[in-house]
Amino acid sequence: MQEPGATATTYRLHIAIDLINLSLHQVEVTTDKEGENLDHYTLAAGDVVLIDRGYNQPKTLVPFIDRGGDVVLRYNVHSMNLYEDGEGDDAGRLVKIDWYTRLRKLGKRPSCVPVWLCHGNKRIQGYLHAIPYPKKKPHKRGAKPNNAPKTRDATPARKPFA
Repeated sequence: MQEPGATATTYRLHIAIDLINLSLHQVEVTTDKEGENLDHYTLAAGDVVLIDRGYNQPKTLVPFIDRGGDVVLRYNVHSMNLYEDGEGDDAGRLVKIDWYTRLRKLGKRPSCVPVWLCHGNKRIQGYLHAIPYPKKKPHKRGAKPNNAPKTRDATPARKPFA
């Protein structure tokens, strides 16, 4: 959110929605210095949070999971490491997943990858669902590409990384 006349973000709006009743559960307005963080919300055991990749922070995810919460999140490979059980010489220990290599091995098919989230001495097992982008459709002659601006003032949306 921006104050009138501002050229950058002034405030952030943090919203918790009850997806069963489609009602607001909690709303908090903070300055632009406060990032996305589960600490903004009052969460209890049995709650399930559906969160975006800005929340990829083990320091807040692990305590929430320890209290009996569950997490569904859009994973950001650049902000949070995930691990898998080692094989061969690495058997018996957790190994950081090299997602570039791992996803290339999976090919173009959807896959469910068992993973470990680590923070301090905590190890939490989870699953990453890798879904490939759909095939691009060929463009009709004379049609604008899907990422072309629709108006002169529009800018194309950036595609997220895996």
